[in-house]
Amino acid sequence: MKEIIMRVFLFVHFVMFLFLSPVFAEIDVAVVSESIVQVRVYKNHKILAEGSGFVVNEEGYVLTNAHLLADAEGLTVRARKTGAEIVSQQVFANRELNLALLRAQGLGLLPLNLSERGAAVGRMVETLKLTPQDSIQIARGTIGTYQDVPGKKVSDPVAHLLQHNAMVTSKAFGMPLFNECGDVVAINLPDPKSGSWPFRKNVEPRGTVFALRSVDIIAVLKDREITHSVVKEECLSAVERTERDRKIAEDSIKAVAKAARDSVSAERVARLAAEKAVKEKQQAAEKAEAARLAAEKAKAQADLASKAAADSVKAAQDSINTARLALEQEKARTDSLKKATQERIAAQKSAADSLAAVHQEEREKTSQRLQWAIVSGGILVILVLFGWFMFARRKRAQLQATASRLSEAEQEAEAARQAVSEAPQFAPFRCLLEGQDNTGQPFALSIPALALPSGVTLGRSPANAEFIIDHESVSREHIRLLYADGNLYVEDLGSTNGSRINGRLLNPREPAVLQNNDQLEVGPVVFQVRLMQE
Repeated sequence: MKEIIMRVFLFVHFVMFLFLSPVFAEIDVAVVSESIVQVRVYKNHKILAEGSGFVVNEEGYVLTNAHLLADAEGLTVRARKTGAEIVSQQVFANRELNLALLRAQGLGLLPLNLSERGAAVGRMVETLKLTPQDSIQIARGTIGTYQDVPGKKVSDPVAHLLQHNAMVTSKAFGMPLFNECGDVVAINLPDPKSGSWPFRKNVEPRGTVFALRSVDIIAVLKDREITHSVVKEECLSAVERTERDRKIAEDSIKAVAKAARDSVSAERVARLAAEKAVKEKQQAAEKAEAARLAAEKAKAQADLASKAAADSVKAAQDSINTARLALEQEKARTDSLKKATQERIAAQKSAADSLAAVHQEEREKTSQRLQWAIVSGGILVILVLFGWFMFARRKRAQLQATASRLSEAEQEAEAARQAVSEAPQFAPFRCLLEGQDNTGQPFALSIPALALPSGVTLGRSPANAEFIIDHESVSREHIRLLYADGNLYVEDLGSTNGSRINGRLLNPREPAVLQNNDQLEVGPVVFQVRLMQE
């Protein structure tokens, strides 16, 4: 009983310790800093801009802001912990989301976990800021509001933003925003309305900080099949965790009290069980003695039964030997009759084979006489047909020579007519297409005036198109250009992502007039049309 009381005492003190523990455990800066990097943008071999980012994949994938990469000719990623600077490549960049994904092979840093559920308005959050000495500190605050910013075009993605008051400087743009569990719920970025795109890198936050929520980050990584760690469970607030721990403590105290009561009852049950076991042991000994006497009696009866069975087996064995002898005699008589029958059948078969051989010889002689008659008649017919064939062949050769001279004359006349009608035509201009896709990749095509009257096809596949647009979102046969009746026409060939002139969607298989300085969209690639006079 004393042991039970001591256990209850220790458990109550443990519960009190839990309630006195701090409800908000801040993130470990030393651990998180191992996943933070400095992004450097170079132009003309000089540093153009610097920003922050964090690792999301053990293969060296880093998230940062897209506005840093404007006018970039080279990119590096520097680990904050080790100072190692590694050349990186741009994998993805989107201006509407202000999100960019880089890859620095050999970076070797641990990735951060992304929260799938994010954090609700009013919840506490933490982020990282840089001191004037370039060291990392924690900035705390709460989420103030959510804001969804639509793209400039219908096809552009919607940026799911939030605002918080964990204040940082512009150097911390690209830093992760953590929930109370230490999972990333957003990435810090400038105010979307703070000036033109290239100059956002120098705009300081005013009152609140904008951040792109993790739902957009996870979507980008999934679309590119990049491995990342996602926490799907909801992160409880400090109040929720305190209430949960209080309830667990109450349930545990009740369980300990019940166990103490059950222990007292168990002692009483054990004593009664021991008394019952002694009684049952005595009864078992009496039953064992009775069983021993019964076994001795049964053994004597079994010995008598065994002797009787042995006598019965001997008598049965004698009967079996007699039956076996009779069976062997019957088998010998059956074998003799079988042998005689086989000899009689063999004699009958030999006589039948001799008769069949005589009939076969007669049939062969008759067949030979018939074959000689057929061969003689065939030779006679062939001689008659050969004479007729030689006469007809000489007559047909004369007719074919006359027809051949007539056909050659007609072909020469037709070739002359076609040469006149198929003389090459020229358009009065050549078509120059210059543009880029939504990532800034340039494209340019020059279509000569000679090709336009017969029509040219533009697409992604060299097997289907004369002019190639090497982009994964362009169809194999996307559009067709044709000069006719003094106008240049464009026709969408049933492409997957469609075509537009000055923002107007073209109906498939319906030609439309294309003029100088028009804007032609081929899927995601936007061209400026130039009709250059020849």
